[in-house]
Amino acid sequence: MQPDEKPPRHKHGRAVSGGQGFWWVDRLWVLAEALPRFEVAIDDIAEFDMDCWFGDWAEPTCRAVAGHARRMVNADLQFPVILSASGELFDGAHRVAKAWMTGQSVVLAVQFQEDPAPDWVERSTDGA
Repeated sequence: MQPDEKPPRHKHGRAVSGGQGFWWVDRLWVLAEALPRFEVAIDDIAEFDMDCWFGDWAEPTCRAVAGHARRMVNADLQFPVILSASGELFDGAHRVAKAWMTGQSVVLAVQFQEDPAPDWVERSTDGA
């Protein structure tokens, strides 16, 4: 990345009724700004034991893993993770991983009481 380049815009995706919903993470941050902060146990964040980064859409190459390792190292634990109303991780997997790697058992979090609507939905083609 060149010095005058902006970092890539990040999105969060998960299954919603009728397809896959996507949220721009920068918009989630704006919406979550005034939410109260609290500590959540890392063991209570289900996504910490899931494949959130590779799945069917990305190969877990050494370069890709190193890219995520870099993001973990650079993660700022002063920023809370963002949880959905049901407790799913909207943003912050790299912060959760960094906290765990540094021996912490909790991470700072905010949680929506009602989830914001996705920025867009990619409709399922199988009729689901």
